[in-house]
Order: sequence, then structure tokens, then C-alpha cells
Amino acid sequence: MEKKIRLADAMNTYNSALLVLQTHGYKVWLEPSEDDSELGTWWASKDEADFAAFDPLRLLGLIAMWEQRGNQWQRKANEENLYDKLLTQALGDE
Repeated sequence: MEKKIRLADAMNTYNSALLVLQTHGYKVWLEPSEDDSELGTWWASKDEADFAAFDPLRLLGLIAMWEQRGNQWQRKANEENLYDKLLTQALGDE
């Protein structure tokens, strides 16, 4: 029987996320913050597309979304607001 996998957002996934981006041809780097309380902004660039996020997993997620949906990545008028729907299901109407 194959073991079920459970993968969660944690710092031990950051290096793998950066390696995935690099393997897909993205140049990745960290732009340090001037504020000592923050690490900085993670960047990825490929062709004419630049992406920025506060951690490598968010960076990978933004790029995955853009690769799937393109430059018109925003929710379209005919698409449901899944975020609000799931919030309501989880937290109920308040």
C-alpha cells in the first residue's frame, strides 16, 4: 500500500520551490529588505515576466497561476468567487 503524502507550507519547502523555478528557466533572487524585521522580497524573472513575493512558495504559486491563466489572471465576471465561498463555508455568515 502506498503511503499518503501530506505536504505543508513550511520553510523546509522553500529550497525545493526555488529549484523548481530555476529548473523551469526562471532567474531567482532575493532583494534584501532595509527593515531588519523582514528578510526581503523574492523575485523570479523569465523573458518579459517578473514576479515578486514574500517567500519562495508564494513566488512559485504566483508563477503557477500566471502560467495557467496568463496575463488575464484576475477572476472573470462569469467565474465564481471561490475564495469568498470557501470562507463562508468554513466560517459561516457572521
